[in-house]
Amino acid sequence: MNNFEETGAGTAVIPKGTIINGNIDMTGKLEMYGEVNGNIKSGDCINICGNVKGNIKAIDLYAKDSFIEGDIDCTQGAIIRENTVILGNISAEKLVVDGAIQGNLDIKDSMTVGEKAIIDSDIKVKVLEVSNGAAINGKCSFCYSDVDVKSLFPAVEEPPKQEDDKPVKPKASKKS
Repeated sequence: MNNFEETGAGTAVIPKGTIINGNIDMTGKLEMYGEVNGNIKSGDCINICGNVKGNIKAIDLYAKDSFIEGDIDCTQGAIIRENTVILGNISAEKLVVDGAIQGNLDIKDSMTVGEKAIIDSDIKVKVLEVSNGAAINGKCSFCYSDVDVKSLFPAVEEPPKQEDDKPVKPKASKKS
């Protein structure tokens, strides 16, 4: 008879002070308080309160008091809390940011930017909510929105260009 109840993949814990040099590929949850120099892939959620130098792929990500250098790909959502710096692109269904991000953001649904957030990124999103105090530097495209912007505004023709790529100025007409 087995005295252990099978509950699924379980949760792996990387304690503070632990350094892993290599990739992590797992099916369960990850609680990470140490340092990983390699890619992390989980079939569940990842909670990070440490440093990662590598790409992260998971269903959900929660990061606080962290430094992450690498791209993040979440099939559902990511929460980037205060004292967290991300140097890399983020792709997710939803994103909440109170930390700092430098990289392109591709958010299929909604993004909430807190008052302490600093974002130096181009953003592609469906719905964006920005709190007072947040700093955003980059282009924002609501490309996942249901609104067809091109159908709302007339097409604007570009002026003809000369060989040096400067627009041709119209000649002034003489008044008689």
